[in-house]
Amino acid sequence: RDACYTHDVMFKINTVVNSLNWEEDMNLQIATLDPVRWKVFQVLVLEGENAGGEGDLRDARNLCIPNEKFNAFVERHSERTMLVPEPNDVMQNSYLLLDEELRFLDCSNGGKVPGRSILDVGVDVALMDA
Repeated sequence: RDACYTHDVMFKINTVVNSLNWEEDMNLQIATLDPVRWKVFQVLVLEGENAGGEGDLRDARNLCIPNEKFNAFVERHSERTMLVPEPNDVMQNSYLLLDEELRFLDCSNGGKVPGRSILDVGVDVALMDA
């Protein structure tokens, strides 16, 4: 953190709230670290990535939490003015993701479906697949 401030770099923290940490109180640590922004994400399971299916890279299903537990974590930390909560309904479709073949990934239906590569069709056309 200090090196970031010394070099005029904005210090930010991301936390994924899940079944193992949703009851934690991180107020003291976040206040001490004093980031410019603290993004708090609800763990998100996507088919083809972390849903435990064939070909998935990992299985995060046991880490899922209902909205009530995520909201309890956010409420516990509500005095942290830099907190930016991102529950699943916000996060799932709020980012443009590219895979290693430069294909935008459509996550709108609970999976990561690759479109056409920007190398083949250009950005404008590839964005239509996302």
